[in-house]
Amino acid sequence: MFKSIIKNNISTETWADLRAKKRHIYSLFKKSKLDPSLKNKNKILIIGVADYNNLGDHAIAQAQRAFLERTILEQSGSANYEIVEIPSRTPVRHIENILNDEDVILFTGGGNLGTKYGFLHDIYLPIIKNHPNNQKLFFPQSYTFNEEGDSDKLMNKIKEVFAASGKNLTITARESKSVKLFKETFPENYVITTPDIVLSLNTRNKYNKQEPKTTDVLMLMRDAGEKVLDFDAQSKMIDALKTKHKVTVHENDNSYDVAPEDRLKELNVKWDEIKQSKVVITDRLHGMIFSQIAGIPCIVFDNYNSKIKMTCEDWLSDVDNIVFVDPRNEINIDEFTEMVSNLMDKSVPQFDVDTKYAPLAETLKTFIK
Repeated sequence: MFKSIIKNNISTETWADLRAKKRHIYSLFKKSKLDPSLKNKNKILIIGVADYNNLGDHAIAQAQRAFLERTILEQSGSANYEIVEIPSRTPVRHIENILNDEDVILFTGGGNLGTKYGFLHDIYLPIIKNHPNNQKLFFPQSYTFNEEGDSDKLMNKIKEVFAASGKNLTITARESKSVKLFKETFPENYVITTPDIVLSLNTRNKYNKQEPKTTDVLMLMRDAGEKVLDFDAQSKMIDALKTKHKVTVHENDNSYDVAPEDRLKELNVKWDEIKQSKVVITDRLHGMIFSQIAGIPCIVFDNYNSKIKMTCEDWLSDVDNIVFVDPRNEINIDEFTEMVSNLMDKSVPQFDVDTKYAPLAETLKTFIK
């Protein structure tokens, strides 16, 4: 409560500065987990990797590393580069202790390039400011600046830091709406577009072996936050589906922190559950993407900033059996139930990874010397 009172009575830039100072003070009592010898090695740093309780963000981290290993290191033969993942809670001063002028600096993807969360101000901005000549890139991002709540002072500070890096800073947008906004906000930097990086994964079983189905309908739903779907409508859907099918419902069930070294184990549990269902219903972006990469049909409801709608329109409009539903419109429960039944066990084509991610792959290859 006290925290909310302070936040509501000071400017956004003052709040961001206070949060950064708090983070710095805490860092003074933390011992670095990064090997000091990394300072003198050729490396690709991925900064801001998930070390908290969001499986979608852990999937982003897993996909980023896999993409680099497959597309950059293996194809270019640059085995002398070491990939170093930097968890999001790592103090900036610890990162600075291992950085050198030749390092490639990558920032984790998602929805953290903006002012909605603290990543940009607390972690990314100091690194970008201190290393304007290093090659830097944001993995696929959504534009999450608060156009009404961000002061001119704060935005001008961010724009100034980004502009100083010029073409040494590349922003990868993951939907068309974000492409436009990033180009308008940061005209001095490169802006490219690819899908969310998790779509570059493939979790389908080899040789098209089918998993035994343990449930008909798997629902992966939000309980708050970015949710648009009305809870009453959701409850009616569940009740109607349960009269005909076996239904499993999860609402934000990943409520514990996951360390980076444990993420693949946790992700495999979720991916296996998806592969053991006949159809997935979700209002989470990565719930839909997990379904696509597993080859399971999916019905997905939009979220508050339409990143799901944009992803469907930009990248999945030609993909069979991934169905977008706008929850802002009235939903006929009987028609919805019939649609679910008709989608069960339908096939979902594999994503065209090589073509869709070519801009990202080609850009990254230019960074490797």
